[in-house]
Order: sequence, then C-alpha cells, then structure tokens
Amino acid sequence: MILNENDYKYVIEDFSNYYIGARLSYQELADAENTPGRLKDAVYRTFFKEIAPSATIGEHLLKLEDASVCHMAFSQLRIRIKVTALLQKQDKKGNLKEVYETKDYSLDEFLKQEEIKENPEQYLIQEICFKKRHLMMMHV
Repeated sequence: MILNENDYKYVIEDFSNYYIGARLSYQELADAENTPGRLKDAVYRTFFKEIAPSATIGEHLLKLEDASVCHMAFSQLRIRIKVTALLQKQDKKGNLKEVYETKDYSLDEFLKQEEIKENPEQYLIQEICFKKRHLMMMHV
C-alpha cells in the first residue's frame, strides 16, 4: 500500500468517541492540540516509560505484551483497532481481484491475530478508537 506522509495521522472526536490514526507517533499524539488532556497525561506518564516517543501507535500495538503497563492502559480505554488487508479474491468468473478488507478488533482479539504479527507488511493498522467515558474512567 502506498501511503502519503500524513495518511492516518489524526485525532478526531465525535459526540462520544475519539479516533486516533495509528501512524501518529506518541510524541505527535502528545503535541497535537486535539488530543484530550487526560490522554496526554497518560502518554507522558505511562507510554513514554515503556516505548520511545518516536514509535508509532501501530508499531507499538504489534509489539505489545500482555504483562505491560501499556496493555493495561489500552485495556482500560477498551480500544478498538481498525486493520485493513489487501487480499486476493476470486470473482464469479474465476479471475483474481485485489480487494481491501477492513476488520475491527478489540485489543484482546488483535493480540491473538498471529497472522498480523508475522506479516505486518500485508496489513495496515489504520486507527484506534475508544469512548470518551472510558477515557474519563481511566486511572492515570
């Protein structure tokens, strides 16, 4: 997949959710003016202790371990992870077509996907999303 520099680098909110592009580095997330203060606090206090500020959210999710503090923070937020894959599918005539398929995983479902961890170049982690109320209940 060919991506531009700023593709999937955003912080967006709607009435009840936050959507964060997975190509944002944690430093860019902390510096973004749209990032909620409570999330910035969590980034500085929790994520910077375990991972470099230049690491992207998508890279970090691929390396995330069950026993880490970052896993606990993501679990408290109850994040959903949107992943896109380029697949070869046969049409009715038997011709192969390239089709993009997007799936939405919970954190636990995502960590069980060995195929994504083994072949990360075939998958694109687009974004994470979580509810505003889960951010308000998060212990920083």
